[in-house]
Amino acid sequence: MRTRLWALVIVGGAILLTAASCPSDSPPSVVNLAPVASFIRTPSSRGSPLGVFFDGSASSDPDGSIVSYQWSFGDGNSASGVTTTHTYTATTEQSFTATLIVTDNGGETASVSRTVTVSVGRTPPAPCNCAGPDLNCSDFATHAAAQACFDYCRQQGYGDVFRLDGDNDGSACESLP
Repeated sequence: MRTRLWALVIVGGAILLTAASCPSDSPPSVVNLAPVASFIRTPSSRGSPLGVFFDGSASSDPDGSIVSYQWSFGDGNSASGVTTTHTYTATTEQSFTATLIVTDNGGETASVSRTVTVSVGRTPPAPCNCAGPDLNCSDFATHAAAQACFDYCRQQGYGDVFRLDGDNDGSACESLP
């Protein structure tokens, strides 16, 4: 007599139904499902030098946890961790393939790749210096100027470094015109 084991797993919105059978006199073995690698990069293209923020926190493991995040930036550099930043430089327009490899607590791995494009030419000036002196809403004439600084610093991997978004809704200095 054989025993059939069923597992229902939801991965990225898709429902997977898997089955395994084993003789009734042997204990069932545990199957380790592969993790799902996913990441965002911001910005995905701009002029050189290009600072990019990478976030792999959307990666998941249907039957365990992610224990390792390994990044390869496509230019010979690498890093580890759930999030990281990397600066690309190029003298001609160039595309790089950034890859994230995740490993789960059962040793299974998964990877995903995305393109980052570095252009050459006149790069518009940054709306503010994210590593510079503290700014607050009174330092900006308009909501649009504050929002540009807020968005730029987040894209550069600094987050809301100046605390311009007091209510955490993604909109900076909402009281400005």
